[in-house]
Amino acid sequence: WEHLDVLRTLGFKVPSEGRKLCHHIDEVIAFVEQREELREAYPYEIDGMVVKVDNLDSHQIIGSTSHHPRWAIAYKFKAKQATTRLLNVEYQVGKIGSITPVAKLEPVQVAGVTVSSVSLHNEDFIKERDLHFGDHVLVERAGDVIPYIVKALPELREAGAKKIHFPAFCPINQTEQVPLVRIESEAAWRCPQCSCGAQDLQKIIFHVSKPAMNIDGFGKSIVERFFNLGWLQSIPEVYQLDFEKIRTLEGFGQRSADKLQAAIEVAKKNPIHRLLHSLTIHHLGQRGARILAEHIDHVLDLSRWTLEDLTNLKDIGPVLAANVVAYFGEAQNLADLRAMEEAGVNLRQTDEDAPRKHLTTGPFLDKTILFTGSLSQMTRSEAKKLAEKHGAKVLSGVSANLDILVVGEKAGSKLTKAAELGTVEIIEEQTFLDRINGG
Repeated sequence: WEHLDVLRTLGFKVPSEGRKLCHHIDEVIAFVEQREELREAYPYEIDGMVVKVDNLDSHQIIGSTSHHPRWAIAYKFKAKQATTRLLNVEYQVGKIGSITPVAKLEPVQVAGVTVSSVSLHNEDFIKERDLHFGDHVLVERAGDVIPYIVKALPELREAGAKKIHFPAFCPINQTEQVPLVRIESEAAWRCPQCSCGAQDLQKIIFHVSKPAMNIDGFGKSIVERFFNLGWLQSIPEVYQLDFEKIRTLEGFGQRSADKLQAAIEVAKKNPIHRLLHSLTIHHLGQRGARILAEHIDHVLDLSRWTLEDLTNLKDIGPVLAANVVAYFGEAQNLADLRAMEEAGVNLRQTDEDAPRKHLTTGPFLDKTILFTGSLSQMTRSEAKKLAEKHGAKVLSGVSANLDILVVGEKAGSKLTKAAELGTVEIIEEQTFLDRINGG
């Protein structure tokens, strides 16, 4: 609360009536309910309020996950709703062959956004809502973000309306009938043997994306363009593109082509956990990819791993293990990996992949540390990394758990509070560096 007041005095835009310091949870509930009633009066869209613990020491005790603080939580308002008609259903294929139905709607305004397409997710979703073509449906934006069909309105249904049935054959492949399959424990129907290339396109789109190989500037529209031109039909071809041809494309030119080529060269040096995640092995997410990368010297080592080898790794379950064995048991997948390596893509474990060594010595081993004031010899981020490298845990505030406070120029309230505690060792930046260097 005091931080927000300081920000206001510094000229930042801080809400006044839109916030309140509450002293118990009933007061919090009453305030957010009042704000929900007034949401239409705001000159902008809001979807909820954030409730925070107003005590910095408590923040240290409550802690945070790798994703968010535990001392703050969003209270979401009820979603806004609207009624429209379901005109048609189209189908999309995913990178692992999942067929997703998408409802095409008469455009309708919901929470300030025009909605004309809504995912129907899977066959069970359609059946549960008993959806028919032409139905009037109730639409909301879940969390005021994602459009969602709440239910059909059968009382408004026209006589003879045709029920929506999920296809038995791949709706993407127009040249042959490929029966869809559904694994007993899953909701999705999949095309098991893609022969039309639709899955390959989605795999390439994911491979170059930010969560995977992170090839800057290689967006979905460019992948689709190269795919339709016949230049890019498989993942290895990402690294075999003819940039002389690309430079002649309308909308590209020398500079754009050079930037894309440079981004691909950077991606070739990626750690192998990124490469493993990019291969679209079912259920292999970023964490699983990192676990595998810690235990292999070369990606193709996994072609010799058994189910037992994989399930012996912590957090690798039997389903994921079976998917990894199946992927590395396919000759074409191994050929693709070898082709990528020949094109310069790294398949060997890097320092970033290797497991972190458990420190047993260090000048700050098992100490908690905090930096305050302006550091003259390094940035705050560099200082934190240096402290962690030498055994310390970096805190975000002064508390009884703090062992060492490193002070730079113009150290403020943190220095005062640490001195008042009397249990915190206060050292200067140079002393911190001397201890690291053995001084």
